[in-house]
Amino acid sequence: MRKKEFLESLTKIYCRLGVTTHGVGLVAIRTIPQGTDPLEHADPFGTLLKIKKEELDLYPCDEAAKELVRDFCALQDGVYHVPSYGMDALTKNYFLNHSKTPNMVTHDRGETFVALRDIKAGEELTVNYDAYHETTHFVRE
Repeated sequence: MRKKEFLESLTKIYCRLGVTTHGVGLVAIRTIPQGTDPLEHADPFGTLLKIKKEELDLYPCDEAAKELVRDFCALQDGVYHVPSYGMDALTKNYFLNHSKTPNMVTHDRGETFVALRDIKAGEELTVNYDAYHETTHFVRE
């Protein structure tokens, strides 16, 4: 990305990491109109790898590293969907917190998220994990 493209990209930023009632989450920095994907440019080049739950559980590494995968990556049909570029390069979409009354929705099992309604600046962006994640190890509100 060149300087001009970088500066233009700033006009497409809708949210940032912030302190929320959940600890750390995504907070709108301006109004996000209904139907908008505020994370559209979060990871334009990354792909996902599929790691079976059993494979992760048995892999000989620190348990805290495995917990990072369990906490941030969706588990669907016994398979974690993890970023191909590694866990140290998580994008903002990994910080969406759970809510039973979310203001974001996914129509493709967690690939993309769009605003369910207009979201005002200062609001936390939330999703319903149950729409795309098969475990219930998260703290629910």
